[in-house]
Amino acid sequence: MNTQMKTGFFLIVCLVIIGISAGSSQNESPSIVVKTDAGRISGLDQDGLRVYLGIPFAAPPTGELRWRPPEPVTPWEGVRETTAFSPACPQPIAADPNLSMSEDCLYLNVWTPAKTDDEKLPVMVFFYGGAFGKIAGSMSLYNGTALAQKGVIVVTPNYRVGALGFLAHPGLDAESIQNSSGNYGLLDQIAALEWVQKNIGSFGGDPSRVTIFGQSAGGESILIHLANPQTKGLYQQAIVESGTFWTKGAEIDALYTKSDAEQLGLAYAKSLGFSGPDAIEQMRNLSYQDITNATPWPASSFKMVNTPHFEPTIDGSVLPEAPETVFRENRQNPIPLIIGNNADDGTTLAAGANMTVPEYSTFIESRFGNESSAILEKYPANSTDEVQLRLEQIMTDYDFTDPVKFVAKSMANISPDTYRYQYSYVLPGQPFGAFHGSETMLIFNVPLPQNPVTDSVRENMIDLWTRFAKTGDPNGGMNITWPKYTQDEAYLDIGSVPAVKSES
Repeated sequence: MNTQMKTGFFLIVCLVIIGISAGSSQNESPSIVVKTDAGRISGLDQDGLRVYLGIPFAAPPTGELRWRPPEPVTPWEGVRETTAFSPACPQPIAADPNLSMSEDCLYLNVWTPAKTDDEKLPVMVFFYGGAFGKIAGSMSLYNGTALAQKGVIVVTPNYRVGALGFLAHPGLDAESIQNSSGNYGLLDQIAALEWVQKNIGSFGGDPSRVTIFGQSAGGESILIHLANPQTKGLYQQAIVESGTFWTKGAEIDALYTKSDAEQLGLAYAKSLGFSGPDAIEQMRNLSYQDITNATPWPASSFKMVNTPHFEPTIDGSVLPEAPETVFRENRQNPIPLIIGNNADDGTTLAAGANMTVPEYSTFIESRFGNESSAILEKYPANSTDEVQLRLEQIMTDYDFTDPVKFVAKSMANISPDTYRYQYSYVLPGQPFGAFHGSETMLIFNVPLPQNPVTDSVRENMIDLWTRFAKTGDPNGGMNITWPKYTQDEAYLDIGSVPAVKSES
């Protein structure tokens, strides 16, 4: 199957999955009222759970609040109905054609077991991926039902993405006490975690037992929070799925410096026709569609020139320093951690590179410098099809597997409860291998064609993730033991049959 066909087929698979999951809510009826710090809400009784959809955790970031840190919610009188997902934050290309978007998007969702005892339950807060440019926690793809049915509370917040979430600009610096800008999406995540600390007890949750987990950019966000001492105390454990902040071999898709981010912001403002001291004021008068339509997309590491795109910035405030430096020096938050990636992360992410053999050689030389000869020897390509295959392998190895091992080793130095995995299960009937994000389909129990092996892998993953959230140890539900990550670099291969493997 050629690259164009693979890409098109992948999009169809995703849309079908999203469409199926959108209709998964059943057995709904009015639920009990819960009191939050902003007012009372009501939700749904659904599948043995109490479900609250579209809870505001921050004020709408519109008008003068565009490109500002999230503000508190305005309290309301009476009981607010929270029975439908909120709109997604604006993005250039909606992940689901049926997905509604609005700049008023800072809402979260809660799935909590209906229980009568006084035990406070562990909490799992999920941050979505999408290269900091798309996707939303309000997508029904991220339905917390299967996880919550295992005895945990699941929270899925939205956060701002793209230019609305990560624009840095000197004009915004001037408005800030910290003289910094960008990272509004990260601030939204922090606001959601603060909401959990204040309110989750009303839902039966324990604010001292919060596990943050995320995939891709969501996983990268978690590593950023681990490296940021300001967020310590908002969570106690973490799970990172195919999320890295560092790409071995070059500064490709790495986090922006403050200067580079501001230069991107100035160029972006100029592309909209604005420069000078009133640029931000003028841009706040634009519709969000004007903002998203002008946002560069897609962001690909495998173009000859990396497409500039909006992502977190090392601004000295929200992100005080480069996470890579923090992890190299073992100064991150020493908490229990599961971290891993998929065996074929690169198959869909590198799709459509369309490089010739000479372009491939030039790309490798520009990325790997003095190491390029060794890389070309390890990943040889003599045709366009071989180039595509090698790029997919390089992306998996250097952008995910090696950085995951780097983080795992660093965490193991300061936290004995570090577990590494590789997800290798290939969903039946698709040509991408264990592609980027495919594990989330099992963790969130997305409806898939019935298959006993798929069911078994799904049950294993849900059990591992929720058991870790409850105890800090994923073991106890399988007939093998997932070892902690130590000098022998042992990890759990999550395939058709779980197996312990080692790099040494």
